[in-house]
Parts: sequence; C-alpha cells; structure tokens
Amino acid sequence: MNRDTAVRFVFSFVALMVFWVVLSGFFDAMHIGFGALSALIVLATFNSIRTVHFFEDQRDAITAVRFHKFIAYVPWLIVEIVKSAIHVASMIIHPKMDIEPSMITFRVDLPSAHAKMVLGNSITLTPGTLTVDIKGDRFVVHALSPTTYAGIVDDSLPRKVLGVFSP
Repeated sequence: MNRDTAVRFVFSFVALMVFWVVLSGFFDAMHIGFGALSALIVLATFNSIRTVHFFEDQRDAITAVRFHKFIAYVPWLIVEIVKSAIHVASMIIHPKMDIEPSMITFRVDLPSAHAKMVLGNSITLTPGTLTVDIKGDRFVVHALSPTTYAGIVDDSLPRKVLGVFSP
C-alpha cells in the first residue's frame, strides 16, 4: 500500500467513523466497534469496485472537480428540485392533468464519466424527469411535460455540471 492510498484509507475511515458516531449517538465500546467494523466493510467493498469502469470512456479525472463550483451547484440544484416538485404536484392536482409525456434525446460534451453521472443523477432527482440511458455523449430522458425538461433543453443544467467539472 503506497502512502497516498494509506492516507486516503485513514481519512475515509475517520470520516465514516465520525458519520457513524453522529448518526448513532452512542459512544460505548459496542457501538464504536460496530462502527469500525462497518467502516472497514464499506472501505473493503469500495476498494474492490473502485477500479471497475462503468462507462465506455475512461476520462475519469475526479480530481478535476472545482469544489467551490460544486458547493454553489448543490443549493442551485435543490432550488430546481423544489420548483419542479411544485410544478409536478400542480400538474397532478389540476383536474385537467396537463401531462404530455415525452422522450428527449440530447448530446452534451462533458469531460468525464463522473460529470455524466452527476448530470444523469441531477436529471433523475428532479421530479418529472428520468434519465433513461446514457451512451457516450448521448442522454435519453423521459419527461412528464415540456416544462419539466426546459432546463435540459435550454442547456442550463448541463452548463452548470460542465462548470463544476471543467478543468
């Protein structure tokens, strides 16, 4: 195990243990022991799958994330999710049920598989939209109405994700 891997392992173990203690609220030996065991199991599992490539491209430079942009992206995404949830709820509650389901396909040039994953998950987290498929730079998304996929078509969501991951 090289120094970089050891530091990453220790940092991850400490972070998981802190998370465990905060969530459990117990500080006795049994709970700390179960927390340590759980953290080790998670780290062992993660270590065995972290080299598996899930996308065709191998441009997976996770280090290219600009964290200050990511910190700004998360609240923006939460606001978009809330706005979309209100819109979808109003569509469902309205007696006319203004639902026009459609499948849209678009291409976006993102720098890594991680960026594609963040975009796909952001689309799926937003009520009224679901990422159906990602092949290379092509995304297929199901949407309940044109309003629910407006942020994808006008390119605001992909641009935000690109801002987080561009070098």
